[in-house]
Amino acid sequence: MKNIANFYQKNQYYIYLFFFLVIASLVIAIIVVNMGNDNFVDDNSNPDNYEETLNIEKIVLFGSKTIELQEGDNYSEPGYYAVTYDGEIKKNEVKVTSNLDINKVGTYLISYSLGDKTVSRTVKILKKETTLPNTEITFTLKGNSLVVLDQGSVYKEEGYEAFDENNQDISDKVLVQGEVNTNMPGTYNISYTLKVNNQEKTLTRQVIVNSTLLDAVIEPDTKDYTSGQITLTIKVTGESFSYLRNPDSTFSSNKISTYQVTKNGTYKFYIYDINDNYLVKEIQVSTIDKDIPTGICNLKYENGRGIISVIAQDNTSKIKEYKYYGNGSLLGTTSSSNYDVSSKLTSAYVVLYDAANNSNRINCNVEKTYDLEVHFIDLGDDEDAILIRDSTKTIFIDGGRYNKGTAITNYLKNLGVTKIDVLIGSHLHYDHIQAQAKLLENFEVSDIYYPQDLNTCYSKYCDKADQKYILSAIKEYKKTIKILKVEDNLQIGDMNIYCIGPIKFQTKSQNKYRQNYNSLNFILTYGNTKFMFTGDGVQYSEILERFPSNVLDIDVLKYPHHGNASLGKKFVNTITPKYVVITSSRDKISERSEKTYLKNVGAEFYYNYKSGNILITSDGNNLTVKTKVNPSNYKR
Repeated sequence: MKNIANFYQKNQYYIYLFFFLVIASLVIAIIVVNMGNDNFVDDNSNPDNYEETLNIEKIVLFGSKTIELQEGDNYSEPGYYAVTYDGEIKKNEVKVTSNLDINKVGTYLISYSLGDKTVSRTVKILKKETTLPNTEITFTLKGNSLVVLDQGSVYKEEGYEAFDENNQDISDKVLVQGEVNTNMPGTYNISYTLKVNNQEKTLTRQVIVNSTLLDAVIEPDTKDYTSGQITLTIKVTGESFSYLRNPDSTFSSNKISTYQVTKNGTYKFYIYDINDNYLVKEIQVSTIDKDIPTGICNLKYENGRGIISVIAQDNTSKIKEYKYYGNGSLLGTTSSSNYDVSSKLTSAYVVLYDAANNSNRINCNVEKTYDLEVHFIDLGDDEDAILIRDSTKTIFIDGGRYNKGTAITNYLKNLGVTKIDVLIGSHLHYDHIQAQAKLLENFEVSDIYYPQDLNTCYSKYCDKADQKYILSAIKEYKKTIKILKVEDNLQIGDMNIYCIGPIKFQTKSQNKYRQNYNSLNFILTYGNTKFMFTGDGVQYSEILERFPSNVLDIDVLKYPHHGNASLGKKFVNTITPKYVVITSSRDKISERSEKTYLKNVGAEFYYNYKSGNILITSDGNNLTVKTKVNPSNYKR
């Protein structure tokens, strides 16, 4: 010991220095370590923590958010999951924390957290009363007061126990109310009530039915055709719903969500449950139409009236409406592809609308048309030469003596006529039909109509001069004579001929003017206008007896026999013409009472010998009279 003390006394300076250096070294080491640790952040304050940066939209709890249990009951978790804003479903990552103590009366919270979202469920633990107050009667539930089931499973009632003070079973005094429908998700409460000795106790069992059966309906916002987009609403049912995958692979975690489609097709939606099972729902969209309708349009005049005809198509929604325009103005709106036009149009178009309200303007092809023309050709004598034509057909009546053939031919050629569709001889008198031979020589003639056959006429009805020239021409050009009889109808282009006479034929021995008695009388109708052609007709009282007034009511009368024929007052008052044309070399009608009758019904008179060539035109409704006509001005 003495040696140690001596050593300490001799070296205490060095000993103090040694301990000082050791302590200083430790302090420096601690400082260095701490300086190095300044480069790190505590895990608990790390802003990149996974849970804190999750983009959580919501946390979903199955079942009720408030649950009541009795002491000692088992707690069955109804279920939960989290949904991100991207539609991703997370269940296992949800943190569940709780201070629940099922053996201790109180109110507890179960917290469900993920990211920055937290929801909670309240659990109330109630005191388990097994006896009624002031008695020794016991009343308890068998099993748990909270039962969690899946949709479609079987609920088994575990029952209850009730005993009196003598330990006798009084369960039959318990009134049970409430029922559970396991096919319908929801929370059900069953109450058990015991009344004894004017005292009452009620116990409750809560049954939560969670849906495991997913289903969905898809509803479009319209069933009508549209040229825009359709919004589909997807409604999902089932508590086990997790998320929905749309046709474009986007996601939704909402039970009610929408999806826009802009073209037709089949759209499939995948609905997932919390176990990643899924069902597929699809809808066929066929009411989106972005294409304009197409078509062609024509305007044609028939029987004195115009018809706009449209051939249109729309492959998706079909044509809904046609708007017709003529000469720049709206004519009318209809669902019909045809439209009647009451006046002449130089231009027309139609706007087509389909069921999606797409529209397209279609210009109409206006076919070149002409008004009806009736030319009363002036031959300078008491002779008939009448040219009638519409847009497509030509009729020629009579023609006069043979020497008038050149004048007639020139007139027709100046009009541009190359073909005669129907050649009519009103009666077989030479001063009416001889010149028709020249027509056969110069024009293509399709049909020839007479009241009698020229081939048999001579022996019974005709003089030899009546057959001269024309019969030879008929044979030379191999034409067939057709007989026009009373009540015959001929449709020639837009013109209709209805024969009203002669009613009966005269024989050779009865009258030197027997052919006049046999003269054709017919009414030509064009649209709403009517012309009566009479030749040298006589039998007007017979015609009046045969036909009703509505048939005989006309607009233009070619007066029979060049103004030298009897019509009778009654006949004039029936036909009531607006215009009367007299093919004569002088005014013979002024010598007759018929002129007065005709003036009394408002008729206007036109004479070839005064007015030269006379032209009456009709657009099917309106008549226009022109005199001193130059045929070259109407050449087609």
